[in-house]
Amino acid sequence: MREINISIKNDDDKIELVQKSEQAFQKRLDLASKKIVNSNVSNILLSGPTCAGKTTTAQKIISDLNDLHKPVSVISIDDFFKERQEQRQVDFGKKIDYDSVDVLDLPLLTECVKNAYPGNTVRVPIFDFVLQGRNGYNEYYIDPNGVLIYEGIQAVYPEIVSLFNGNYKGVFIDVLDDVCVNGVVFKKHEIRLIRRLVRDRKFRGASAEFTFYLWETVRENEKKSIYPNKDICDVQIDSFMEYELFLMKKYIKEVLSEVSRESIYFDKAQRLINKFNDFEELSYDYIPKNSLYTEFLGKK
Repeated sequence: MREINISIKNDDDKIELVQKSEQAFQKRLDLASKKIVNSNVSNILLSGPTCAGKTTTAQKIISDLNDLHKPVSVISIDDFFKERQEQRQVDFGKKIDYDSVDVLDLPLLTECVKNAYPGNTVRVPIFDFVLQGRNGYNEYYIDPNGVLIYEGIQAVYPEIVSLFNGNYKGVFIDVLDDVCVNGVVFKKHEIRLIRRLVRDRKFRGASAEFTFYLWETVRENEKKSIYPNKDICDVQIDSFMEYELFLMKKYIKEVLSEVSRESIYFDKAQRLINKFNDFEELSYDYIPKNSLYTEFLGKK
């Protein structure tokens, strides 16, 4: 477990905390980017559990690789979701499979990978989460000197990895350790749950109760399909920011305060709220525009 003691007394402390956290994260990304370039492979499989920060990390790695004169394209594996409405339907009354390989159009993804050779152009579907179906296609030119990032939680699944015949570099992003911040213990999956509660409320209109409900299935899939396969990734990036629990105090309390006393999740919500009682609140104004946290709180 990682022990962290942070004292915030004034604005200067807040600025210093954010700067140090962002610089440390960028250093981790820089090391990962250099490993990718040195590996001399054309395919990057970027994976991690829900709310690990995959999307933002992909964008930051793109910037790093471009600086190292490596053109990059990103293909989201989520865009290969099947167009069967019943698989994407959100139903509070039953558990839905959102994360297994079964929800992917694997033949279409296989065709895309097969055609993604240097100098060729591939067509990739665009999955619209509002329409719950495809909404056109994007075309990607495969630069002979570039890399192609396949991003998604399924990127470490054996069915996906086997498509690349060993020509890939695996990158895994996650909150890698449990942390004890100022004497308060947060499990690593708990930190991602906090991120997801806030993100789903803001971007998907989901109640805390619904996110708690889905979380049970999400965790089951992580234990079954993600973590047992993460060792295909020899590059692992820790997305935890030392300032993030101070930043999230305001937002998580707002989301969890909506959980009624009659809810089966009330006690869980209260325990989570109470962990933040002695934390100084950190305003989003202190966070840079390109921070990982725009993924969960929105662009500034």
